[in-house]
This record gives sequence, C-alpha cells and structure tokens, in this order.
Amino acid sequence: MKEPVKLSNQVALGALCAAAVTALTMVSVPVPGYRLYFNLGEGTIYLAALLFGPRIGMAAGGLGAALGDLILGYPMWAPLSLVIKGLEGAVVGHLGRRLKPPVAIAAGAAVMIAGYTASAWVLYGPAAAPVEAVTDLVQSSVGALGALVALGVLGRVLKDRAD
Repeated sequence: MKEPVKLSNQVALGALCAAAVTALTMVSVPVPGYRLYFNLGEGTIYLAALLFGPRIGMAAGGLGAALGDLILGYPMWAPLSLVIKGLEGAVVGHLGRRLKPPVAIAAGAAVMIAGYTASAWVLYGPAAAPVEAVTDLVQSSVGALGALVALGVLGRVLKDRAD
C-alpha cells in the first residue's frame, strides 16, 4: 500500500511546483493593445496536478500564476489568477485520478479559458474577450502538449526506477 505524503512534504512540494509555474509564467509574450500576455506556465500546472493531485495542482496553479502576474507587472490579474489557475489545477488534479490525462487537461483548460475570457470582458470590454479566448486556447494547447510529453517521459523514468 502506498504511504501518504507527510503534510510538511506536501507544503514543500506545493511550493516547488508553484515556483516552477512562476518561473515559466515569466517566459511570456505580451499581447499588443491589452494588458494580456501569453506564457509557458500552463504546462507546469497540468504536470503538477497530474503527478501530485488536486491540492498540489491548486497551489501550484493559483500561487505560481498570481506571483508571476505580480512580478511581470500585471497586479490587477493576480487575484483573478489565484482563483482561476487554482481552480484549473484542482480540476486537472481531481479528474486526472479518474480520467485520461488529455480529458482532465481539457476540462482544466475550459475552466481557465472561461475564467480569463469573462475577466477580460469585465476589465476591458467585449472587444478583449475574443483576444483573451484565442490567447488562452493557444496557451493551454501548448501547455497540454508539453505536459503530456513530460508526463510520458517522467512516467517511463519513474517506472524504470521502481523496477
């Protein structure tokens, strides 16, 4: 039987995953005309959630993305990212225990895209919503591809070490 991970180890793991999300969120490209940006943190949220479950996924997504927003100069998005990306990580982590990873990722991406598109609509008006939706669709697709490739590689490495 698998031994549960100690709370102190979960906190440390969550902090490391959040730091990884922050670092890859900072690999970003601003979207001209709006205070929006494309980043590479998405795949790290998916990977953390699939490997370590909904709690770590929520911590990594919410805290990592919010900190990235603050560092990159988008403070108005930080509280939104805390909630939206936290929910995204929790959904992927929860569904990843029951469903195939691509399905779990698609559900998490839908949460993220809906949350940010609605937020852009409120903050900048209806013209910003389609720009946000397209940016998020590309971002989540790139993140999904990266996470699934990394998950395959890590799965093989971890399996080899267990044998």
